[in-house]
Amino acid sequence: MNKKIIIILISIFSVILICGTIFAFQKNGQVEQNKNLLDEFGDSGFKSVQNSKDNKQENLMDYGAQAVLVESEKQEFNLTQTLEFLAKTGKDLFGMKRERIFQPINKIVEFRKKSVISKIIKVPEDYGTIQLAINNANFGDTVKVSAGEYKENIVMKKGVSLIGSNVLEEEEMEKDKENKENKEDSEVSELDPAFFLRLVIANETIINGENSGNVISFKDGITSETKLANFTIKNAGENLSGILIENSSPLICDNIIMNNEYNIYIKGNSSPTIQKNSLRFGGKGIQVYNFASEKEREGSSQEAGANSETELSSEVSELSSVSFSGMPNIIDNLITDNKIGIDLYYSSATIDHNTISYNNHYKIYLGATFGIYMHSSSAEISNNIITDSGICDLCAGVNVDEKSKNVILDYNNIWNNKSNFVCFGECDLKDSNISEEPMFINPANWNFKLREESGLVGKGEEESNVGVRW
Repeated sequence: MNKKIIIILISIFSVILICGTIFAFQKNGQVEQNKNLLDEFGDSGFKSVQNSKDNKQENLMDYGAQAVLVESEKQEFNLTQTLEFLAKTGKDLFGMKRERIFQPINKIVEFRKKSVISKIIKVPEDYGTIQLAINNANFGDTVKVSAGEYKENIVMKKGVSLIGSNVLEEEEMEKDKENKENKEDSEVSELDPAFFLRLVIANETIINGENSGNVISFKDGITSETKLANFTIKNAGENLSGILIENSSPLICDNIIMNNEYNIYIKGNSSPTIQKNSLRFGGKGIQVYNFASEKEREGSSQEAGANSETELSSEVSELSSVSFSGMPNIIDNLITDNKIGIDLYYSSATIDHNTISYNNHYKIYLGATFGIYMHSSSAEISNNIITDSGICDLCAGVNVDEKSKNVILDYNNIWNNKSNFVCFGECDLKDSNISEEPMFINPANWNFKLREESGLVGKGEEESNVGVRW
């Protein structure tokens, strides 16, 4: 038998014996194990590590901090934590790197994390704050937050979903659907209950950043298994974001995001799905910015659309030759009353079935405002309503600069902007695009549903309605 295979088998057998020893003598060995692990992150005690703002605390959590904190005398290892502890703190053996020796264990840990029974953690019943609940959740868990206002700045965790209070039960939704199907009068009320209930759902649970920091942050490889839904998210710090998505791809749906300089800010290798949200009263409804592309195309670290000039300069300078290629999916969102509805900067995106309207900053902002603005970017823009953007001579519904390429516009209604469409780059404006009054039900009260007599009904791709479909 191959010598290396024998060594690996011996190593795995040794691990099993060590596991048994840990379970048998856990209490006596706990403090020593804790100290060994903490030594990897410096000589400071746990309290200073816990309170620091660098990556030490995050690393401890990644190691299964419940099992290794110095002050936790009664903590118990579960099997996943034990395997993970050994795989990440084991030493090199017989000249082989520990990463290779413990590769089978790492695979087992990953499998167990994804196959564990998910649990629901409630706020404030189980934990008093949203962040504390997230910190104590495991991969696959859901944090459900009761209605109310929470003054926090949240950092999300991989595989943990955050869901706000939902005032509609499934039976009520089904009943409402049946009532609509049986309704003889086809006239749609200006106070369409289905439309406003969706907004009320998000309004029930508020996360207020109190003008300090990003309100909610997704960082470092968070995937679509992480969901954020049913919140009102507002009041980020100056030049910061209601939702910051960095090198991550979560699902963001059914939220109201408002009163932030960047309601949603997406950067790096990020491909989130932004769906069925209402984004309003911001500097930018959605900003997508790919730092690495700028460095590759221009070889510079100049400021361009980031949360902070200092932050941008330092982040771009650290990119070296790494390339990001995120593709956000922006679908079925209501984007109103911002300076710019969607801003693509050295980026690509799919923009489909959104209503992007009144992005002229309450008609008092004299600077350039746009429905969609693109700089050195590409996009597929389909089935959107883009109206009433800008009052200045340079303002436009869609503005594409000379460095943008592969911009495809299909089945859109672009109407009543200062300039409907301005393209200096490479644009493919299909014959399916139209320009006519949308005939919203009641836009003054954010009811941007189409009246039955609207010319946009059934004029989208595959005979869908143009604009938002909820």
